[in-house]
Amino acid sequence: MGMGFLIGLIFENFPRATWVAAGLSYVQLDSIILPNLRKSLEKMGYHEYDPKFATYGVYVVGIQAPKHWIRPYEKPGKRIIQYTISFINGFTIRLVSQDNKDTHRGLSIDGILVDESATISFDFIQEILMPALRSDVTAPYVNHPWHYGFFDFSSASWTIQGNWIYDTEEKHKIMLEYRAKQVEKFGEQWHHDNHPTHLFIEATFKDNQQFLPEGYESRLRDAMDPWKFNVEVLNHRIVKLPNAYYHGFNGETNLYSKSYDYHLNDKNVTTWSTNDYHSDKPLELSMDFNADICWLLVCQEYGKEFRIIDSDFKKPAVTSQTQETNLLVQLAEWFNEKYSGHLKRDVFIYGDPNGNKRSASTSSSNKVFFDEFCDKLKEKKWRIFRRELTSYPNSKDRYTLVNNLLSGYSEKSPRIKINQNTNKSFIISLQNTLVKTDKSFSKDKSSESKARLREYATDPTDAFDYIVWAKYKKLLPNSGWSNTGVIIK
Repeated sequence: MGMGFLIGLIFENFPRATWVAAGLSYVQLDSIILPNLRKSLEKMGYHEYDPKFATYGVYVVGIQAPKHWIRPYEKPGKRIIQYTISFINGFTIRLVSQDNKDTHRGLSIDGILVDESATISFDFIQEILMPALRSDVTAPYVNHPWHYGFFDFSSASWTIQGNWIYDTEEKHKIMLEYRAKQVEKFGEQWHHDNHPTHLFIEATFKDNQQFLPEGYESRLRDAMDPWKFNVEVLNHRIVKLPNAYYHGFNGETNLYSKSYDYHLNDKNVTTWSTNDYHSDKPLELSMDFNADICWLLVCQEYGKEFRIIDSDFKKPAVTSQTQETNLLVQLAEWFNEKYSGHLKRDVFIYGDPNGNKRSASTSSSNKVFFDEFCDKLKEKKWRIFRRELTSYPNSKDRYTLVNNLLSGYSEKSPRIKINQNTNKSFIISLQNTLVKTDKSFSKDKSSESKARLREYATDPTDAFDYIVWAKYKKLLPNSGWSNTGVIIK
């Protein structure tokens, strides 16, 4: 049962109550959760109200409810209405986002629903949402077993920090053991008189097989990298790899999700804009080149933080032997379009020493990789500052530096932060890159030849290493100057 169907049941049992539906951002709530909610409610026979075309509807989204409808015990203010779902019997859902959490303090609610909870910080749940379970205890539904309920729905977590969602499983097991002992002690009547307190359900597509087309599993296996298939389809759980190359990476400290600001426009409607980088300051790009895939990381120093704000990759087309547009041009066009509104037209280019070579597989012209990419940016009035490496860093020094910075070993060093909304493939790669066990401190590159989906191989982590090394190698402890050069053009 998804969140939409559960909301339909809550609507039937909690007149005038207020629940929250929480997500990572209002953008996610609006683009993903609301469409699925409407679809589920419609299947239950509950339609959205429209004064002209659907007067039989029982709920409205983002607008004031009709005056003749029952009002909730906790009436939402005018500024909150656009993030409110109001039902005909007074039941109300407040949409709340983690990236705007300070606006949700002081709530008084009857229950909590969380979508894709593996992406939500447990601190947000613990500090903002749980304390809000304090609604009027005289309401007629106070004895309902779902009152003050916490229901979360999620795909399997693809970060270690998201594994908090499995806490419910442990509590469910403990509860079952306790209930079995109580029934043994007091008889079966105790079981009927005392409602369960926890429920954990885990399912895969196999539990829904009868509704899926033939060959569904085989098509997914063919289309997906084994790692992604195991996590996102079979619900396998991520654990810290003992030989992880980036052992200093910690999702709690190195990832961030607050990347939107919300503003009231002249119509008193909240709009959003990105807030995780400065449009009036230069951007920094780092690149990795390969015949099978080319990567681009978009970065910027933000106060005391070094942020990877965005990333993208391009792979050769599989439908024709000749690329209509080479990979570098595709990346340049993506960047030019995505950051067309950036005010400061200065960009610093870092990356792979191989970028000063030529290859027909990634570039159809006779230009070296960096030249071809930079020329496309110049067409859009970007001023280019070249900082690519001329040779590869020493393996041990590289390994030491990136992990020291990820772990925040010194107050003088920048804190590395990665936008988890825009860098999923990069983060997956970062967590699954292994170090060789031969004490060379080199990366295990086998995934670059074995990965079914190349974007989950080690390539983007190389782009990450190049810019970190070029910018911060002076911070390498007790090492002095490295002989690895950097081109400045």
